[in-house]
Amino acid sequence: MNAPAKSLTVWSNPPRRTGVAWVAANTTSCLRQLRTYVLSRFISLLGSLSTPGMKPVGVLQAWALRRMGVKCPSNQVWIGPHVCFDYPQNLELGRRITLGPESRLTARSRIALGDDFLAAPGLLINTGTHDPVTLVPQSAPIVIGAGVWCGARVTIGAGVMIGEGAVVGGGSLVLRDLPPRHLAFGVPCKPQRPLPALSASARWSNFRATQEET
Repeated sequence: MNAPAKSLTVWSNPPRRTGVAWVAANTTSCLRQLRTYVLSRFISLLGSLSTPGMKPVGVLQAWALRRMGVKCPSNQVWIGPHVCFDYPQNLELGRRITLGPESRLTARSRIALGDDFLAAPGLLINTGTHDPVTLVPQSAPIVIGAGVWCGARVTIGAGVMIGEGAVVGGGSLVLRDLPPRHLAFGVPCKPQRPLPALSASARWSNFRATQEET
């Protein structure tokens, strides 16, 4: 896989420690992972018992996301069952976010999802990569604009920016930036044709546009 033509950040896990420092560091890490696991399972349970737009579910899922460290200012979210979050403290969600079942977001660097983001099952967003020669671990942020829809089993790689109103076809592998308001699909994913601009009120959503935030 070709490395994205972006400025990449080299990352590594904390260096090995010994004695009390080793115990303290690993205990803290285990507790953090346990909290993320428990909250993720809570979110998954709510998702398996609901559909997008159910306000009580959105409130509870948003609460759990914030406890995980996700920047989630809105309660208008719906996370399907079995969605995994790696490094949730680097994840930013807009309003009216829908993530389909069996998705995974790995945020070694920042992942930002704009308003009205809609994803079918099996979405994979991963900011991590490796240098193709040295295999040094690297990462680059992923930014997705407002009103983007991703079909089933879409994979989005490190350093990608997707413009507002873009539609990404199912099974696509996105390794390069996509322009706003274009239909794109393929492996690798490429823009195929432009899409008309729509007002926010003209877009379909399970979330009520008039619903007040709490």
